[in-house]
Parts: sequence; C-alpha cells; structure tokens
Amino acid sequence: MSLALYRRYRPQRFADLVGQEVVARTLVNEVRSGELAHGYLFTGVRGTGKTSTARILARAVNCDAPADGEPDNVCPPCVEILSGAAVDVLEIDAASNRSIDDMRELRERVGYLPASLRRKVYIIDEAHMLTTDAWNAFLKTLEEPPPHVLFVLATTEPHKVPETIRSRVQRFDFRRIPVPAIEQLLADVAAKEDDRVEPDALLLLATAAQGSLRDALVLLEQALGAGERPVTVAVARRSLGLTDPSTLHSLVTSLAGADPAGTLRAAAAAFDSGADPRQLFRDVARLARAAELVALGYPEGASVGPDEVALVADLAAIAPAGLWLRLLELIAEAEMNLRQSVDARLLVEVCLLRALRPPAADGEDAGFTALTLRVAALERGAAAVEPRAVVAAPAPAPGGATGPAPVVDPVAAVVPAPAEAVIEAIGRRDLTTVDGWVAEWPVAIEAVARANKGLAGVLRDCKPVDADATSVTIGTNGRFHLEQISDPDKRRVIAEALSAIGGRPVEVLTRFTGEERPRGASGSVSDVTQAVLDTFGGSRVTATRLHDDSGLGAPRSANGA
Repeated sequence: MSLALYRRYRPQRFADLVGQEVVARTLVNEVRSGELAHGYLFTGVRGTGKTSTARILARAVNCDAPADGEPDNVCPPCVEILSGAAVDVLEIDAASNRSIDDMRELRERVGYLPASLRRKVYIIDEAHMLTTDAWNAFLKTLEEPPPHVLFVLATTEPHKVPETIRSRVQRFDFRRIPVPAIEQLLADVAAKEDDRVEPDALLLLATAAQGSLRDALVLLEQALGAGERPVTVAVARRSLGLTDPSTLHSLVTSLAGADPAGTLRAAAAAFDSGADPRQLFRDVARLARAAELVALGYPEGASVGPDEVALVADLAAIAPAGLWLRLLELIAEAEMNLRQSVDARLLVEVCLLRALRPPAADGEDAGFTALTLRVAALERGAAAVEPRAVVAAPAPAPGGATGPAPVVDPVAAVVPAPAEAVIEAIGRRDLTTVDGWVAEWPVAIEAVARANKGLAGVLRDCKPVDADATSVTIGTNGRFHLEQISDPDKRRVIAEALSAIGGRPVEVLTRFTGEERPRGASGSVSDVTQAVLDTFGGSRVTATRLHDDSGLGAPRSANGA
C-alpha cells in the first residue's frame, strides 16, 4: 500500500521546511554551534511542520556527518531514525499517555544511557493534553535532564502548557503557511506525481488548506483521486464539497437583502449539489467577514478574489448594520455543534434564519430592536431604486486619452434612503385603525422612551384597543398603569409621540380593560397596595403589619393580636 502524499513528501532537512524560515535558520545555527537547549516547545496550528521539525532535529543531533547543521540522512543513525527503528528516539502521544504514572515511567527511563545513538530524544506530541499532576511529575526532569537527553514538546494550544514548563524550554512558533508557498509546493508535488492540475485548481486547494501544508496535500490527493485529468477547478470544488460560486453568491445576497425564502432556496441548492456543511459555513463566513471589513472602511483586509470585489461591495452596502457580525458569531457557534450527532442541514438552516431574525430583546431594548429592524427594512426598500455603488468614471488624460476602465469602489458610502421615503413608507400603514397602531406600537414605545423611559416601561404593559382618524384609545389591565397613562402631562408625551408617527394630531384616550376586584368589608386598600396588586396580579390582602408609633409596644397584627 502506497504512503499518503503528506507522508511521502514529508520534509527531510531543515531547508525543506516550507514557510518556517526563522525556525529552520535558528535550529541550524544551534546544531552547527553545538549550543543546543535541553528542551524545546514547538507551537502552531496543525500541519505546519512541528513534528517533522522535531524528527529532523533528532537526526541532526545524532548524525555522524552533519553538513552545516543539516542531517545527511544516509549515515546509520539517520537511516535508523528514518526507518522508525531507533529505540533512542521516542514519540509519545500525550493524548493517550497523559497520566502521572506515564510521566513517572518516563522519568525513570530518562536516566538510562542511549542504546545506540549519542542522544536520546523524546518527542511529546499534543503536550497540552497532559494532566496537572503529570506536568508536576515531569517538571523536575525537564528542568535538569541528563546531558544525553533532549525533549521536544509539540502542541497546538500553548496556553494550556503551564508557565513553569514554558519558562524552562525554548519556544518556537510555527506560523500558518502562506497561500503562494502552499500553491508552489502543490505544483511541485503534482509534477513529481506526473499529474496535471490546473493553476486555478491549485490556488483553490491552497486557499482551502487555511495555512496547513498537511491539509493541502490531503486535499490534493483527494482531488487526484477523482480520476479526471487535468484536475480543473470544477473537479477540485466537487472533491472538496465546495459550494458552486453562483449558489454561494445567491445565498449571501439573499442574506444581505433579508430574504429568508431566497436564503433557504440557495442553501437547499447547495446541499442538493453535494456541498459539505462545514465548508458551506466557511465559504459564507469568508464573504461575511469581507463584507463587514468593507463596511467598516477596511477593504484591503477583505482578502477576496478580483471576481468577488464587486459582490462584497454590494453586500456591505445592502445589508443592515450588524448582520455580518451576528452571522459570524452564529456560524462559530454552529460549527461547534456540527461536531455532535445532529442534522447538519437543519443546523445550517436554523443558523441562517437566526441571523435574519434575531430574537426580540427584553426590556427597553425590545422597542429599539424593533425600530432598528423596521428602519433597516424601509431603507433597503427605498434604496432598491437608488444607486448602490459609486463607479469611477474614466479620467481624461493629457492629449485626450481616457484613463483606466471604471471600477467599483468597495469603500464607497452607501446612499441612505431619504428621510421623506422613510416617512412615506410609514405613512402607508393605515394608522386610522387599531390594527395599524398595534403594528406600530414598538415604534411608539421607543419614541416615548426618548422623552420618558419610565413611561415607556408602563406602555409595554398597555396596548391600543381602539382608534380612528383623530384618536387612539390605550387599554391596560392595571389600575396603576391606568393612573400613569391618564396623567395629563404623561398623556401629552404619548400624544406627541403618536402624532409624530401618524403625521397628524392624535388625541390619546385611556381605558381600563381589566376586571374589577371586590373590596373588603373594611373598605378600600391603599393606593400603593392596589398598585402592587395591579402590577403583580394579586387578588386580595391577607395580612398587614402595623407599627406602634409610640415605640412602647411591639408590632401587632391588623386584627389587634
């Protein structure tokens, strides 16, 4: 059985490391000078060369004839290590050997001299998985190991490695590999394998690897496995489960336009064509991030291809503020849930709908949220007939020649909907009926809150119960609320807000819509008590406490006891 590409083309020398020039140069200098540390910590995302570098270092320190700090890979120690037969080079998976007993066993074995090599090398992969007790048992050995021992810790989560460990080793950070470097390596591998891969397909694979060289080689092997030559962009896209660009663009455009039906249709088309849910999330997140950066005035950070510049500019212009940021947060949450046994398609659809329909906020934010969404929708409707992008006209050059072709400016400010258009759209609601005012009630509460937040809180427990061309009757089930909205000054505040929304003078009337409560034989209760009953839905007073004002007696109950 042939080896996988990422194993077949594993780097064998420091010079072969891709995208890690600083790490390679430093280690070569240390090997050449003989000034090696007793412990190293290699950190970085997966597939960036941490374990491969540890193996190269193990050969370099044991090579019989190192060439300028590099192992020759032909001497007996190098061949022994390359074949995996070297008992003095041990690779330990910390995910399955993480207990204190495992570290105690390692500590006992460290003291033995190497069997055949000059130095024993312990490579501890996924070191962050060790338990606290295991780290404590390992600490003294790592701090003062025998001179013939070298430790290399590799981890993707360095923050989980205790500070006491990090302070005792040399740390090297392996960075994500740039797309051009991955693209060049994939081209070299394809040539060595005598396979034809189109340049655009190589770029697509290199981008999808997200800085991981191992992932890139796995993706290349997956695309080659389709059996079609040459490997085109379409072949690579199918092998990766990528969404068709037209479907993806339709999906994000529907999101920007607050079109739930269009969004779900596009998502269905993506799934029907075989799109992978995780990859769909990544594709949508990439464009959402780009649109958010363009909207913030940072288009150079968008990192999109030339064919998507205009699309991203439109997405930034059309979408309501906060949509893309909210979508990115929801996608991050949904991707975590995809690791569980769930209906992936349903999870994607719910995520997209949650982005379009955020949950109503409680308290004061409810009216503001409703107002924001309403104004955003009105602006999008008014802007549908307005130019959305600014196109730079060809500048005349000296001698009558024309300048460069028109380009879409992704930072161009969006032309907001005129205030008259928004007012006109509001006016199209029939605000002479109670249904029209019920629909506008969150907007009315927000308008009142600008003048009196306390009164706005009272209005949230009230609602329009009748209306005509000149008046609105507000009903409430609470006596306390009725007193508040019936106060002349507060009723005037409400009337001013409703008049501004309706575009004409509106009189405010009030009505009690609750049930009358029977009074006790002793007479009516106090106004404060009744307000508490109205607010919290009580039905009767069972007892009160009276205090002796003279201070000579203890409190006594209402019945004199």
